[in-house]
Amino acid sequence: MKNIIIRIIISIVVILVISACSKDEESTTITYTCTGSSSGSGPTIGGVTLKEATYTQGTNSFTFVNSTSANHVYQGQTPFCYTIDVTSTTVSMYKTNSANTGNATIAGGQAYPAYDNVTAYYTIMANSVLNTTYHMYIYADNDSSFYLNAWGHSSKSAADSDIYMTDSAYTKQ
Repeated sequence: MKNIIIRIIISIVVILVISACSKDEESTTITYTCTGSSSGSGPTIGGVTLKEATYTQGTNSFTFVNSTSANHVYQGQTPFCYTIDVTSTTVSMYKTNSANTGNATIAGGQAYPAYDNVTAYYTIMANSVLNTTYHMYIYADNDSSFYLNAWGHSSKSAADSDIYMTDSAYTKQ
């Protein structure tokens, strides 16, 4: 009788172990991409509202999910979701001028024919999962492209000291 009870207990334990092992594991994958509802457009830069679309520059891209968030891919790596805050603070920046019309000037009013003077808007992009905040200036001449003075300045003062837009635009795909 004692052996039968021990065998029953062992059988129950084995059944419980087998059933526990056969259950599907829950997924604990962390997603770094933006979720949420669409607002119908991307952020507004000055008077230009960018599209909810993907804008690329080489292997870098921004996919605007709405007016306050975008998935950013840096050099073809994993996309990360960033919140976007484009403030009204403006500054004059130099942007490559393929027409060489001489619109930009430097100290003393000297023409700087390779560049245009453009008005750029101070922008903060932050990712709460990575605990990162980047500061930059952004300029959009139409809803199909925009320029940054760089990606990843660690402070506003660093962004302020970088007075050139990147050589090529992020263009809508």
